[in-house]
Amino acid sequence: MKTSRLILNAINGRYLREITDNAAKDCQYVEAAVAYATQEQLFEWCWNHHIRLRFWGRFDEGVPVAPHILKRFLDRRSPNFVCKLLPHLHAKVIWWHGIGAYIGSANLTDRAWYSNVEAGFYFDESDMLAFGIDEQLRSFFEEVDTHASPLTEELYSTIRDRQRELDFLHERDRDNQKRFLQTPCVKQWAGLLHVSPRSATEKQKQAFLSEWFSTLQILRDIGTRVSDEEFRPDWIPSDVPPGAQADQFLHAHYYNRVIGLDRRSYYEEMFEENKGNPENALRNAMVWWRSLPSPPSNEDQMLFEWAPFLRRELARERILGLSERDFEAVCQRVWAIQDHARRMPNVTLNLPQDQKHTVAVKTKALSHYLFEKKAPNGSNVLEVLYHVLYGGTHGSLPDRIWDTTLAGQWRIEHLGMSAIGELVGWALPDDFPPRNNRTSKSLRSLGFPVDARD
Repeated sequence: MKTSRLILNAINGRYLREITDNAAKDCQYVEAAVAYATQEQLFEWCWNHHIRLRFWGRFDEGVPVAPHILKRFLDRRSPNFVCKLLPHLHAKVIWWHGIGAYIGSANLTDRAWYSNVEAGFYFDESDMLAFGIDEQLRSFFEEVDTHASPLTEELYSTIRDRQRELDFLHERDRDNQKRFLQTPCVKQWAGLLHVSPRSATEKQKQAFLSEWFSTLQILRDIGTRVSDEEFRPDWIPSDVPPGAQADQFLHAHYYNRVIGLDRRSYYEEMFEENKGNPENALRNAMVWWRSLPSPPSNEDQMLFEWAPFLRRELARERILGLSERDFEAVCQRVWAIQDHARRMPNVTLNLPQDQKHTVAVKTKALSHYLFEKKAPNGSNVLEVLYHVLYGGTHGSLPDRIWDTTLAGQWRIEHLGMSAIGELVGWALPDDFPPRNNRTSKSLRSLGFPVDARD
């Protein structure tokens, strides 16, 4: 399913099963917060296609998530197949990362997927990125997870016993309900109170800034270590900025040690292995990097050709004067922009829809799209980047990055946080190591508890 659309079951002939039927190849992992679950179609689909799943279901006295489903989670004993429960959840949100997300009324029941009158909207991943829906959904899942309890044998037994009671009880059940809801297995939570949009946005901003600064120091520390003689390969001169060396060390690690032969990324599996001792995993990776007689995946091109080019083109005195052709050349050398262009539908890029285009062609089309776009405050893409890079002190630069997200006045559709983070790094490598989604996945594979966004 390549375009956003309404899912109305028989009313418009669009069903949720269409997404799972076509998503297995490109789906990276699934997050689902759905109140009620009595059928296993989504869960079995994830399991059978080896796709990681994080599921949050509702906890209340009516047993909204069927015990047989909970038992399947426990029996599989897999860190890639996680179930948590929480009170007050009434959402129906499923995010197939790399594909898109459904937000609507359908629970995980046979009737909801096939015969009920349900209404929901499926957002293609490119539209999610364009309108900031991805950032808002991440905040949503983070909030849900904060109040959720992991599924345990004890919690399962409590729910199973309650289901047995419900099989016999139809009336005079208030005392049992109260006792059930007060089980010590589940966090007591009063539910979401009213929060103004401004307060919610500020909370998201503080979470972003906290993650930014914590990851920044990790990258700086790695840059210091991999640029030292102990871990710097012989083919990298000592004058290459430490931040750039950190980025390309993580690049090589990711594409040669995290990506499998099946082209899937195993960063989450490696995180589970390495989270107990990130230092050991990092040192092993740096020893591997130091031993390489030559760059394994074109890191020399980035360090010796593209990085100096990007630093020159993004300099304070030059950036505002870039032509569209100059800007395209910048985009062709930024991984995050190339990766986003690859994922975008041809129709958005004004490319023929009946053809398969190369990443270079799609990146050129995206660079044209970005060059023509305006932010809500009327700024073009060059002015937005100048604002981020040079519109204040280095200390306030993360705040200016935030200005470009969600509904900010400096936001340009399809210029995401990953791209801006990488551009900042190549423009100012002495202060801010380049960072993008791939950087985060690479760090997470080494056991660092960073937010890795697919």
